[in-house]
Amino acid sequence: MTFLTLLPGLILFFISYLRARKLLFPDLFFGSSVLLLFFLLGIVVSSLHLPQHQPNHYLNKISSEEIPLLKLGIKESLKPDLYSNKFIAEVEAVNGKSSFGKLLLLTPKDSLKKPFLEGEKIMLSSPLDPIAAPLNPHQFDYSAFMSRKDIWRQSDSRKGAYIKLSDHNSGISTAAANFRKKITHALEENNFGKDELSLVQALLLGQKQDISAATYNNFAAAGAIHILAVSGLHVGIILLLLHQMFKPLERFKKGKLIKTLIVILCLWGFAILAGLSPSVVRAVTMFSFLAVGMEMNRRTSALNSVFLSLMLLLLIKPQWIFEVGFQLSYLALLSIILFQPLLRHLYSPSNRIGKYFWDLLTVTIAAQVGVLPLSLYYFHQFPGLFFLSNLLILPFLGLILILGVLVIFLALLDILPYYLAETYERIIETLIETVSWIAGHEQFLFKDISFNLPEVLSWYFFFFLLFLLWRSFNYRRIIAVLCSVLVLQAVYITSEFQKSDRLIIFHKNRNSIIGIQENGKLKAYHDLKVPAKDLRLLQNYTVGEDLSGIEEKPLKNIYIQKGHFLIMIDSSGILPQEIPQDTKLLLTGSPRLNFDRVLSNSKPKVIIADGSNYPSLIKKWEETAIKNNIPFYYTGQDGAYIIE
Repeated sequence: MTFLTLLPGLILFFISYLRARKLLFPDLFFGSSVLLLFFLLGIVVSSLHLPQHQPNHYLNKISSEEIPLLKLGIKESLKPDLYSNKFIAEVEAVNGKSSFGKLLLLTPKDSLKKPFLEGEKIMLSSPLDPIAAPLNPHQFDYSAFMSRKDIWRQSDSRKGAYIKLSDHNSGISTAAANFRKKITHALEENNFGKDELSLVQALLLGQKQDISAATYNNFAAAGAIHILAVSGLHVGIILLLLHQMFKPLERFKKGKLIKTLIVILCLWGFAILAGLSPSVVRAVTMFSFLAVGMEMNRRTSALNSVFLSLMLLLLIKPQWIFEVGFQLSYLALLSIILFQPLLRHLYSPSNRIGKYFWDLLTVTIAAQVGVLPLSLYYFHQFPGLFFLSNLLILPFLGLILILGVLVIFLALLDILPYYLAETYERIIETLIETVSWIAGHEQFLFKDISFNLPEVLSWYFFFFLLFLLWRSFNYRRIIAVLCSVLVLQAVYITSEFQKSDRLIIFHKNRNSIIGIQENGKLKAYHDLKVPAKDLRLLQNYTVGEDLSGIEEKPLKNIYIQKGHFLIMIDSSGILPQEIPQDTKLLLTGSPRLNFDRVLSNSKPKVIIADGSNYPSLIKKWEETAIKNNIPFYYTGQDGAYIIE
C-alpha cells in the first residue's frame, strides 16, 4: 500500500521525461514532476522507517504491560539533567530474541559510579515508558524531538535492574567515541581549564555536553551559537582552507581530480575526529558534493551539488529533515550561494583587506537572511550584533580550528610544548571573553519575538521572489513581489483574528496558576513566590500566542469564562453554599475534605486537580470521581486544562 503513494509520481515523471526528450531545454513541467517524485519518495522512505513497518523493531516484540529483558548497546551520551545521566541505547535483543531500535536510557547521577561509555553493552530489566509530552501549551516537545531521532521509548534503570556485559561494540562510531575520549584525556593532562576544554570539545569534537549554561547563553545572545556546533560553518571553513592549500596541485595533469579527492578525504578525516556525529556527517557529505561543484566553477554546479547531497541524506535518514541544525545548515548555504554574489557586487573595495572583510560581511548577511525566519520560529530572538560577532570571530575561526587539530595531534603523541598549549588556551579564553563582551550589550538582543509557521513560509516566499527580481528586474517579477507582500499582510491579519479569549489552568508542581487570555494580554492568577513574568512556561505561552504582556493577580475562588463557571477549592476546603449546575471544580493545595459528601451535594461537570496537590490525594479523588461517573482531569497527567 505504501508504494502506491509513489505510483502517480512515477507515471508523471515518465510522461514528462518522454516529453522533455523532444524539447531543446527541459521546461517547468519536467522540473515540477521531478520535485513531486522526490517528495513522494520521501514520504515512502519516511513511512518505511516507522516502527509499525518494521516487524523486528523492539516495540513489536513487547506488550504494553510487560517488563522486558533487554540487551542494549550504548551509542551516545547526552547532556544530563539535574537528576539523571542520559544515553541513547540500541536494542540488540528482547527476551533473548534478536531485535533493533533505539531508546532513551536514564540512570541516576552517582558520584561513586562512572557513567556508561559508548560501546558498552548491558542487560536491563525495566519498564519501557513513553517519553513525556509537554504539559503546557507552547512548551518544548521533547517526545516529538526524540521521535524524529527514531527514539520512541525511554527506560529508567531506577525502576529495574541492570548488569554490564563484558563484550563491547566495535563499530566505527564506538571507535570514534573512544578516540574522542582519548583526545579529551590528553588535553586534560596538558592542564586546559574547564571552560576552555569544553569549548575545544565543542569546536573540534562535536561535544557540547560540558559547556556551562552561562557560556552557552552568551554565545546565543551574541549571535554566535553556530560556532559551538561542529557543522556546516566549520566544515565550510576547512573546505576553503584545504581548497587554497592544495591549489598548487592544479598545475599537474589531472591535478584538479587529485586535489578534489584529497580535500574530500581530509573532510572525512575531520568527521572521524569529530566523532561522526549526525551534524558532522551531514555537513561533510554536503561539502563533499560542494567540493566537486566548486571545481566546476559554476554556481549551478554548486546548487546541483547541494540538492544532490540533500536528496542522498534524506533517502538515508528522512527524519533529518525535521532537525533544526539540518534545516539551518542547508538554508544558510543556499542563501549564501544565491544572495552573496548579488550583495558582493553592490560595492568593490580598493584593496585586498577591504575585499576580504566585505566578502565576510556579505556572506554573514546572506546566511542570516537565509536562516532568520526559521531562527525566529524556533528561538524567538534576534541578536542585533550578529554581524559584529562574525566579523570579530570568523576571520580567526580557521586559525582556531587548524591550530586545534595541531594541538590535539601533538597532545596525543605526548609531545605538546607547554608554550603552544598555553597560547592556544589563551586564544580560546579570548574567544570566550569576546563573546561575553558582545552578549553584555543586552539592548541589542531582541527577545520573545512571536513567529509562527505561516509567517515562516510567507517570508521565504517573499525572499525567493525578491531574489528573482534582483537577478532580473522586470514588470512581471515586480508584480510577483507585490503579491508576496499581500500574502504576508494576509498572514499577519489572519493571526490577529485567530487570537481567542480563553481560561487556562497551567500545570506547575507545588503551585497553582490560572491564566485568562483577553484582549491580547494574559491575566495570571497565581500563588508563586516569584513574579509570574519570570516563569518560563508563561513566557513561552505569551510568545507562542503573541500576547503583549502578563498582568499578575492573586488567586480567587470563582472564575467565569464564556458562560463556564469554575470554582476553586483551596487548602481551606471551603465550598460555596450553592454551586451552579454544570460547574467545573478545581482542587488546589491538597484540601482536606469529604469528597464523597461534596459530590453527593453537587454534581460538577468535571473535576480538575492541578500540580499543587499531593499525588496520594489525586489518586483517591480520581477513584471517587469514577465511582460517581464524573470526569476527572489531572494536569500532571493530561496537561493544562483549557476553557474556550
